[in-house]
Amino acid sequence: GVVVVMHAVVWFWRSRVVTEPYMDEVFHIPQTQEYCQGRFDQWDDKITTFPGLYLVMAVPSLVVRWASTVFPSSSPVHASLGFLLCSVKGLRLCNGLVFGGLSALLSFEILGEVHPGISSEDAFLNALAINLFPVYFFSADLYYTDAGSLALVLLALLLALRRRHRASGVAAVGAVLFRQTNVVWAAFVLAYDLHSQVNPKGRSGGLLGLPRDLGRVLRGAWVHRARLARNNWITVALMAAFAAFVAKNGGVVVGDRDAHKPKLHLAQFLYCCTAVAGAHFLVHFDPRSPFVRALSGASKARVLLIAAPLLAAFCLVIRRYTLVHPYTLADNRHYTFYVWKNYLGRSEVHRVALAPLHLFSAGSLVHRLARTQPPLVVLAAFACAAATTALAELLEFRYYITFYAIHSLLSEPMSRTKAAGTCAAFLAANVALEAVFLFRPFTWPDGSVARFMW
Repeated sequence: GVVVVMHAVVWFWRSRVVTEPYMDEVFHIPQTQEYCQGRFDQWDDKITTFPGLYLVMAVPSLVVRWASTVFPSSSPVHASLGFLLCSVKGLRLCNGLVFGGLSALLSFEILGEVHPGISSEDAFLNALAINLFPVYFFSADLYYTDAGSLALVLLALLLALRRRHRASGVAAVGAVLFRQTNVVWAAFVLAYDLHSQVNPKGRSGGLLGLPRDLGRVLRGAWVHRARLARNNWITVALMAAFAAFVAKNGGVVVGDRDAHKPKLHLAQFLYCCTAVAGAHFLVHFDPRSPFVRALSGASKARVLLIAAPLLAAFCLVIRRYTLVHPYTLADNRHYTFYVWKNYLGRSEVHRVALAPLHLFSAGSLVHRLARTQPPLVVLAAFACAAATTALAELLEFRYYITFYAIHSLLSEPMSRTKAAGTCAAFLAANVALEAVFLFRPFTWPDGSVARFMW
């Protein structure tokens, strides 16, 4: 309820100030409005995603149109209602309240499933922190795919946790229809589900137990292959269908392919790790954190033996696999423009100087997740994070949202004090970002109004 009220407040102010479609909404909203009118043969070639969001959001309007044919006497009322549902305000409201509220509820439920001993208060605060993550919270109240995309991924995970395997597969299909890269997170949910079915005992001795964990899972999967096939055939079929789509389509995106070609941008995975760790700074950068204590308790020689080659590898990745998309350089409405202009793009030295921070962040994230999850799940989570970030040339913080949510849900929950502190910090950041977006516009050379955003 708290999250829904917050989204409603944001919607109220944006409805008053930003009355026209903004940024990518200029593609998403008109396309949905075409579907609201039943014109399913119309498609904007600039749209890169599948039409899942547009189809779902058009359903209420189509139901109203059908009702007007059944009850002709009330057609004017139905026409007005249909218009409101598919207006800029109506679409934003449904997106933020329905999907934003659903994500919050699902986060709370998943925390209870993964961490059975967690109190309702702690689950509430941790779920609130996940859903106040500034990049996500801001985007959820625009008519973007972020809110629905995350909600469906979380729904697939929750259903898998509750042993509703085929329903989880259906939710995964919905997630991919909202955003293609969710096929990666569908694969993660599948891996998590399979692991839970064949090796439900949980941890296997930290990351050093990876070979043993892998052996158990492979043996269990072979023994129970018939049951696993019955339970998870929908998700497996989704993977196969998506692979066929990519082969026929020649890529992942639907439209505007020239601007969204996959390129090896490994540095973005490092940015992702640092951003996710930084979001929970009270946990990961606490001098008393388990990771810091583990480093302090280990011999300096051992730490150096492990850290030195990793740091060298991180420096190599930064030097050879840092890319900058033309959009990043050209669009000063995005905060990433200023991140690149004022720091990352200044010199290679500036970028390499962040390598120790990236290494510490990644190490802390791995260590925290490994405290509650078996090695294969840890490996799968980071592999999926890399797959969804390291092939994108565009520097885009929104690509980090799902990994942030998954990591936060599956790793050890924050203490009540730290969760409350994180929520307070996120709330302050969201208020500031919203104020800048609404009340500090500037004018582009073409005379249009521009606003700062992620």
